[in-house]
Amino acid sequence: MQAIRELDYQPSAVARNLRLQRTSTLGLILPDTQNPYFSEVSRGIEWIAFENRYTVILCHSGYSLKRELQYIDTLRRQRVAGVIWIPATANLEPYHRLVKFGVPTVLLDRSIPGSSVPAVVADNFRGGYLATQHLIQLGHRRIGSISRPVDLSHSQGRIHGYLAALGDNGIPIDERLIAPGGYLLEDGRKAFEQLMGLEDPPTAIFAYNDIMAIGALRAAHQVGLHVPDDFSIVGFDNIPEADFTCPALTTISQPKFDMGRTGTELLLKMISGASCPLDNLQPLDVDLVIRESTGPAPLKRPG
Repeated sequence: MQAIRELDYQPSAVARNLRLQRTSTLGLILPDTQNPYFSEVSRGIEWIAFENRYTVILCHSGYSLKRELQYIDTLRRQRVAGVIWIPATANLEPYHRLVKFGVPTVLLDRSIPGSSVPAVVADNFRGGYLATQHLIQLGHRRIGSISRPVDLSHSQGRIHGYLAALGDNGIPIDERLIAPGGYLLEDGRKAFEQLMGLEDPPTAIFAYNDIMAIGALRAAHQVGLHVPDDFSIVGFDNIPEADFTCPALTTISQPKFDMGRTGTELLLKMISGASCPLDNLQPLDVDLVIRESTGPAPLKRPG
């Protein structure tokens, strides 16, 4: 021990990894490094990994299935101990490849129909319901939704919550009020324009996420609508920017850091050989954060 201290000896990680056939490294595959939501989730992941002497390799898929598959192959060659995966699509090919290689894997933020790996998600249905119910309580009856038309649990949960709130309040469902969005600010603007082009446009919008909502907020300003006097907008995620838009954005707050922390703790248990029954995983709770972008339904319809 004295020689170790005097020589500042460090064990060879390479030799250790060759013996264990894995490294003290985790792979993180996420779809969008520009969205602040994923930054906060990643912070929770890195925090727990660091506390447990693991490093994290960041892989940005850019919502591309091809990139996801290439990154999975790369992480396997790097002999990562496990993978935290935020899927870009509902395609099961990346899942099958991870299972084939025997890499411990945890899904975050969303699950894929047909997969059987643990998924740490928020209560997206409740979030969609709370957002829509808030607008209904303000007197809105023509409520649009900007959605992500993908077969992933988070997008489906939010739109189902929106539809359930309308149904519980006796408001007829109009499919024309559901506009497809994407993941860029520009996509939110385009979806807003589509909804406002209807013969009977909405007086409020529930957006799939805060990015879409901010894009819609900008579009409303550009056509001369005053939010919330003329129009109301609700987002989802509660990214830091939501509190600094003008007006400040009403949104559904997700436990972003806790989601990353919980998912990483679960993955480390799997790496250690512990069993993780899927039915023990409960959705993380969400909350409605009311700010300045929502108000009573206007007496005169916008447009």
